[in-house]
Amino acid sequence: MSFKCLPKDVTGEIEIYRFGTFYRLTSCMYASGLCGTDLDYGLDEFLPTTVSDSEFGAAIRRCHDATRFEDLDALPSGEAAKAANREWTKKLVLWKRKALEMTGYKNLDKLYEDARYSSSFRTKEMYVFSNSSLKKPTEFSSIPDHFPDCREFIVEQPASDEMLGQTARAALDAGVRNARRPPDRVMYHVRD
Repeated sequence: MSFKCLPKDVTGEIEIYRFGTFYRLTSCMYASGLCGTDLDYGLDEFLPTTVSDSEFGAAIRRCHDATRFEDLDALPSGEAAKAANREWTKKLVLWKRKALEMTGYKNLDKLYEDARYSSSFRTKEMYVFSNSSLKKPTEFSSIPDHFPDCREFIVEQPASDEMLGQTARAALDAGVRNARRPPDRVMYHVRD
C-alpha cells in the first residue's frame, strides 16, 4: 500500500539517480499531480557516492526546495503541447549526455547497467522516497503499489539531513530490474 496525499499538499518533488560512483539529483516541475524533470529551470546536482549522509540529505533538501510549481491550466495544450514535448525530448538528450560526461561512460547502456533511481516527494508532514524498476535498457518506471517489489520509505518532518541521506540510499538500494508482478488471483465459483 503506498502513501497517498492530495496534489495540493506536495511541497517538493525530485528525482534521484545513482550512476556508478555518482548521485544525480534533479528537481521537478509540478502541476496539480503531474510531474516531470525540470530541464528548463531545475536544480541538477552531481555528488560522489562517498558523500556523507548529511551532505546527501542537504542536497536532497535543496532540490526539493527548487521544485517549480506551475498552474495546470497554464500548461500548453494541443499542438503547443506537442511542440513543447519535442523540445523537452531534445533537452533530455543533452541531460543524459551530461551524465555520460560526468561519469566517463561511453554510452547510455553502460551508464544504466548498474544504475538505480528513486523518486521523492515532500509534504509539510513527511518526505516519501519510492524505489523503481529498470524496465527498458535506459528507462526507469515506478512500481505499482500492489507489486511485491514496491517499497516506500517515509521520513517524518522535521527530518535531519542525515536521515534524509540514509533513507534515499535505502530507496536506491531497493531498486530492481523488471519488477515482479503480483501472483495471478484464482477465482472460485460456488455452485448451487
